Amino acid sequence: MKFKLILTTFLMIFFGNSYAEKVTFNIDHNVVNRAKFDTENKRDSIELYQNNKLITKIPSFDEDGGNRVKNILTRYDENNILRVITRFPDRGHFKIYYDIGFNKNRNLFMLNKVSFEIQEWSSQTDVSTIYCYHQINQELNELMNDDWFHKIRPTYYGWEDGTVKGNCIVSNKVVNYENSYNIIMKSPLFNKPDINNMTNMYLIKGDIVDLVRSKNNFYEINYTTKKNKIIKKWLHCSAIDACISDY
Repeated sequence: MKFKLILTTFLMIFFGNSYAEKVTFNIDHNVVNRAKFDTENKRDSIELYQNNKLITKIPSFDEDGGNRVKNILTRYDENNILRVITRFPDRGHFKIYYDIGFNKNRNLFMLNKVSFEIQEWSSQTDVSTIYCYHQINQELNELMNDDWFHKIRPTYYGWEDGTVKGNCIVSNKVVNYENSYNIIMKSPLFNKPDINNMTNMYLIKGDIVDLVRSKNNFYEINYTTKKNKIIKKWLHCSAIDACISDY
């Protein structure tokens, strides 16, 4: 089945300490097709729906006095259904991404990966974009406890828990990882979603791709070169750390 990536944003307007009452968004997906962020409930949870039936609640990862929910993206496969994005509006460029999936074998929603993106400017023209990620594989219902949340939540300087070591990529340009995927290792490109259709082309760690669709553990991608040429090929899921796994 082909999955569409629908970038779904919702606008939150803040007036002092009061918030918009409710914000909802619609998703084209076989597991979740609607979610509701209920700001009357202290902004601490997001309700997920399938055909207007509430199936579960997940943490909103919204922090009072810290990073606030910015928007939500749908993802491509059952291992990564949603990405909740938070941002601290007054502390420079610091976004946190929470990737959520559904484990069919265990009938549980899982937090699969936590990552963050920062930009550091040494002058008006010199910038570094730092993107760090860490595989979590944590049941979401356990994250309703504040202790768990603070263990997996990164700060501007990395993860507070010394046992969590993130993998980082640094780029000497402005990069927005919000709706893109980073290549985590040197990876060949394919003409078709098949291991026997490998080309002589490859991408390297740190390259950025946009995903078009998924098939047979491969992703059709668009890659923009430094000369602004768009390359359309297939990439194995391991190149972007997005393979389906049975935890």
